[in-house]
Amino acid sequence: MSQHTVFVENLTDASSYYHSVFGLLANAENNHSESALSVCLSSTESIKQGLTLLLVEDESAAADALKIIKPMPAIEWKSEQFWDDYHAFSGFGVVFESLPDEQDSHVQVCFIDGYGVRWQLVGA
Repeated sequence: MSQHTVFVENLTDASSYYHSVFGLLANAENNHSESALSVCLSSTESIKQGLTLLLVEDESAAADALKIIKPMPAIEWKSEQFWDDYHAFSGFGVVFESLPDEQDSHVQVCFIDGYGVRWQLVGA
């Protein structure tokens, strides 16, 4: 299982955003000692793909997001309905880095979500 940490200014807003975009919800067994300052998100689909997001509340997250740091590798999100997701994500404030790249066996596109996290949407 791959866990990706995202620092956010407001935990409630970020949790709501990731629920709207990816269907991620707080894990029932959220046993972090600082549970009021962090939440682990997953869904049936994300667990199937082997990934979770750990959101950590940090007041300086917005300022830090503006700093250019070594680019992080994209989190891969596999989709059986690539084109539906591609069009739906547009409504959630994502910024696509390019047009979808159609290969012989799949289609993919990279985007940055509303919290500055880089994703690669891959048609499964």
